[in-house]
Amino acid sequence: MTQSATTPKTRRIDSMFKRLKAEDKSAFVTYTVANDPTFEASLALMHKFVASGIDLIEIGHPFSDPILDGATIQKANIRGLASGGNLDRTLDLCAAFRQTDPVTPLVLMGYANPLAVMGYEHFAQRAAAAGVDGLIAGDFPLREAGDLLDALARSGIFMIPMAAPTLEAKDFTSEHPAVGGFLYCIPVVGPTGGPSASIEAIAAGVAECRKVSTLPVMVGFGVKTPQMAADVGQVADGVIVATALIDMFQGKLNGDDPQGSDYLDYVAAQINQFRMAIDK
Repeated sequence: MTQSATTPKTRRIDSMFKRLKAEDKSAFVTYTVANDPTFEASLALMHKFVASGIDLIEIGHPFSDPILDGATIQKANIRGLASGGNLDRTLDLCAAFRQTDPVTPLVLMGYANPLAVMGYEHFAQRAAAAGVDGLIAGDFPLREAGDLLDALARSGIFMIPMAAPTLEAKDFTSEHPAVGGFLYCIPVVGPTGGPSASIEAIAAGVAECRKVSTLPVMVGFGVKTPQMAADVGQVADGVIVATALIDMFQGKLNGDDPQGSDYLDYVAAQINQFRMAIDK
């Protein structure tokens, strides 16, 4: 079996890391739940992310039991579901984004059940057509994902492996051609938005990842401030900030139009603070 490594879907992640390496920069990634609070607001937010300095966007497909996530992202999933969000609409959102942005990598992040319900082959084909580059499935170990991996490989989509302190290397490394993009390093045990690890623990976790994988290493979970993001960017290939930014955005959104200039300008200002710190 060969991976569709020459497809634009796969190249976006690889090209991003190549570009950032040439610029001596770390990747800055954030996350949003599709349809939180509406489809149109999600689309506007994604474009504002890119305009403000985000290199790759993780898109959560709303799910009723997001067991890997803390309270902030659980609430975002509830809001997304309440406004009609699901895996199907999330793929529609990615396709709408791709109409005007053919470059920024998109990675779906969610859980196994909706993928199984849609069917792995149908999901992979739909995701590829929508311009999706990668998939993170927090409750789907690589050792159990053979059928999904085969479908992703046929469509040129990466499954992003996740490394955590409780996992052995065999749990997040694989020779399967669909496993790639980057290695998601979780330096601390716990849900999204939980306690932060020390930079020393993060550096040690990244070093362990590099011993067993040649993939770029991105660090997420517990990155809460621009300074911490900057510190992580010094030891990893990129940093993922999700809960901290969602909390900021949701606090501002109360009473504001989610597609209005005041709210989107606020989003840009918060993103810029992290971007400038990472790039120093």
